Amino acid sequence: MVILSISALNAQNHPWSLTGSAGMAILSLGAVDDDNAADALGWARQGYPISRFASLNQALLYSGRLSYRQDREFAVSLIALYSLKTVRASYHAADADLELSRGIGSTDVILGIAYYPAARPYFLEWYLQATFGLTFGHATATATGVSYGNVAGVPTPQPLVETDARFSKTKPSVSAGAGMDIPLLPRVALKAEGLFRFAQFGAMSGTVTRFGEQSDETTTIQFDYSGFLLTAGIRIEL
Repeated sequence: MVILSISALNAQNHPWSLTGSAGMAILSLGAVDDDNAADALGWARQGYPISRFASLNQALLYSGRLSYRQDREFAVSLIALYSLKTVRASYHAADADLELSRGIGSTDVILGIAYYPAARPYFLEWYLQATFGLTFGHATATATGVSYGNVAGVPTPQPLVETDARFSKTKPSVSAGAGMDIPLLPRVALKAEGLFRFAQFGAMSGTVTRFGEQSDETTTIQFDYSGFLLTAGIRIEL
C-alpha cells in the first residue's frame, strides 16, 4: 500500500495543500461474493465447472485532495476517492469455452473536516477526521461463451451465453477516522490515514444486454460499500 500526498506542514504560512494517494478499500461486499459463488455453482450444475471467483471485498483505492488549514486546530479538505476491482472465472475444454467477469467500483466526492488535538508526540501530528458527501457506486457482470457440437460430423461452435450487465447508483455517504503526519523534510511529511465509510446502497438499477437485446433491470442482491479506507504516503505543502 503506497500513497503519495501533498499537504501543508506549516498551516499558518502555507495553508493550502494538494494530495494524491493510493491505498486499500476493505468493503462489506459479502453478499456480492456469495452471489458470484452461486453463479459459479449454477454453471457447474449445467456441466461447465468454471474456476472460482476471487473475493471483491478488497479493492485498490486512489485519492486526490485539496486542503486548507488556516490555524493549528482545524483543516478542511475537498476529497475525491476512486476504487475498482474486477474478478474473473473461466472454463475451457473440448465441449465449451466460457469467460465470466464481475466488477465493483465507486467514486466519492466528499468534504472532510479534520481536528488536530493539542496533545501530541513531538515527532508527529495526529488528527481526527469526519467526511460527508456523495458516493457513486457501479457494478458490472459479463459472460461470453460458446459450446462445441458436431454437425454432420464437423465440430461446430454454438452460442452459449453473451451477457453484459452494468448497474449504478448514487448515495450520500459519511466516514470517520484518524490520521497522522510525520515530518521528514521541510514542507515534507509521511502521512497515514484510516477511515470507516458508511455507504449502504441496497439494490442497484441498470441495463442488461443479452445477445444484443437490452433491458432495464434491478439487481437481486444488496450492495454495501461500507468499510475501511486505508492510506499511507508523502505529504508536501504548496
